[in-house]
Amino acid sequence: MDFQFISPRKNALVYLVKIVTGVLITWYGLRALGLQEPYWALISLIIVTEPDVNLAKANFRARLINTLNGCVVACLALVVLGPGFLSLLVALATSVLVAMLLQNYPANWRLGPATVVILMSAAIGGKGLHQELQYALLRVGEVIAGSTVALLQSLAYSYALKRLAPPPN
Repeated sequence: MDFQFISPRKNALVYLVKIVTGVLITWYGLRALGLQEPYWALISLIIVTEPDVNLAKANFRARLINTLNGCVVACLALVVLGPGFLSLLVALATSVLVAMLLQNYPANWRLGPATVVILMSAAIGGKGLHQELQYALLRVGEVIAGSTVALLQSLAYSYALKRLAPPPN
């Protein structure tokens, strides 16, 4: 059997190690703080993880901006319009407009509207406004935690590479 179609991409091992160690740090760290299912933190860690510090910083910034966009718009829609499909549509459209109208908005703008759908779909289930707003803030915290772990890993990786590199002649 021919396996020539299988060949590791550049930095494959770096991605693997950083994602696995980042997931372990994030999962057990947030569980120790009382968060039983920190899935958003893990997703954010994966989205932000990069070997290159500049790319990791850009991903961190984009993830934060998109999550804040989605959470703010979803929370405002819940407060003003209440939970429901029409409210979800209005919030979704608003989140897309925010991304499309602001200069220098991150290229992966779809994370903002996706955040709206995730947060508002839980509200449609009828768990109550207070609980949904609390849920939204918790998710922002998770995103910040996972993204921060990924960014710190990139900084540590970059620092380690510089320290291990042979001195210039």
